[in-house]
Amino acid sequence: MLMSYFLVSSLTMFNYAIETCMMLSVMSMLYLLTNWPFTYSSTSWLLSMDFISYNMIILSLWIIVMSMLASITEKWAHKNYFNLCNIVLMTFLFMSFSAKSYLLFYIFFEASLIPILMIILGWGYQPERTLAGIYMLFYTLFASLPLLGLIFFLNTKMGTSDMMLKTLIYMNPWMYLTMVAAFLVKFPMYMVHIWLPKAHVEAPVSGSMILAGVLLKLGGYGLMRFLPLLIKLNSEYIKYLLVSTSLMGGLFISMICLRQMDMKMLIAYSSVCHMASCISSLLILGELAMKGSLFMMVAHGLCSSGLFYLVDVVYKRTNTRTLLINKGLLNILPTLSFWWFMLLVANLAGPPSMNLMSEICMITNLVAWNKMNSVMIMLIIFMTGAYSMFIYSMSQHNKYLFSLNSVKTPSFLNFFILLNHLIPLNIMILSVWSFN
Repeated sequence: MLMSYFLVSSLTMFNYAIETCMMLSVMSMLYLLTNWPFTYSSTSWLLSMDFISYNMIILSLWIIVMSMLASITEKWAHKNYFNLCNIVLMTFLFMSFSAKSYLLFYIFFEASLIPILMIILGWGYQPERTLAGIYMLFYTLFASLPLLGLIFFLNTKMGTSDMMLKTLIYMNPWMYLTMVAAFLVKFPMYMVHIWLPKAHVEAPVSGSMILAGVLLKLGGYGLMRFLPLLIKLNSEYIKYLLVSTSLMGGLFISMICLRQMDMKMLIAYSSVCHMASCISSLLILGELAMKGSLFMMVAHGLCSSGLFYLVDVVYKRTNTRTLLINKGLLNILPTLSFWWFMLLVANLAGPPSMNLMSEICMITNLVAWNKMNSVMIMLIIFMTGAYSMFIYSMSQHNKYLFSLNSVKTPSFLNFFILLNHLIPLNIMILSVWSFN
């Protein structure tokens, strides 16, 4: 990791940076198409890896490399410190996703807040970034503090905190809520999502890409590791309450998306909407739920990161993110219309994106658990398509307000980063391990 930092920071020539990131992208693509067992494989006395952690680590590497590449042309002060924050964050994420014990996972789960907080506070756009950072810190930190006590309880009950030696335990509803609260805030679930739009709006483009692409997935990864410990809940109504709240929240958030005029805020809220079905599927458990949620997290990480970068490309050419002003971009920036269309199709789970496969797995699991979920799911799917078409029609059509000569043409770097989001998003559905 440190060698990567010195390599990136020493590359002052733009072409060398492109070649380096292209090499890393090709290497990551080869790893994405390889098969990995669903069972644990211990790599050391501290680290272990399986199908889930393997994909999360590759996603983290991919998104962070793309975010560093997106910030190459930025004229920021202390650029080396920015690169160092990214490398430290990548190290913490690697340790979180490959931790062998629950306590080690918790330590790096919390430590990952520090680099992203420094990125938001140090290189954010507006003075309000301080408030956004405080919201993010306190929401996630206080919600996860009870989890530490639960980990010590599990260590006493099981005799070990090793993830590989799982022992099914009984748990009362309050302990269950204590366990899932830390991860539901990180995802986030409706009603504890206030920190996410604020953090996205104030973060630089690389911060938004990392936050949406990787950090939100820590919540899903934590649920995947902790929920299989349960053998029985004393009261099943807690699970029904959380699933119904999540699905209803996804519907409400999708309605809010139709009222948003800020493109970055709209995409931030759409992340909450997408994670609603993912949370509901994970709470139900089952192999199909696990795989569908994993595929959704990987696909959403690539799709949302690409959309945030695309919004930033438009923002740097028009100096606004408002849909009321960014009209008629099909006439001004026709080369970006293709990327808008493909990423928004992936956002509404259209073929051939990986989102489609993940939605099918999760919908099957949710409807099999309770037939009444089908009504909410149909409404969420309809509203997701509605706000995806809304942002495309509002931004690409209508009469443009800018002069054709005043808007700078997108560069090769812009297309290269967008391509590196779109290709894995659409070819991973063809990989062998997706259907194992």
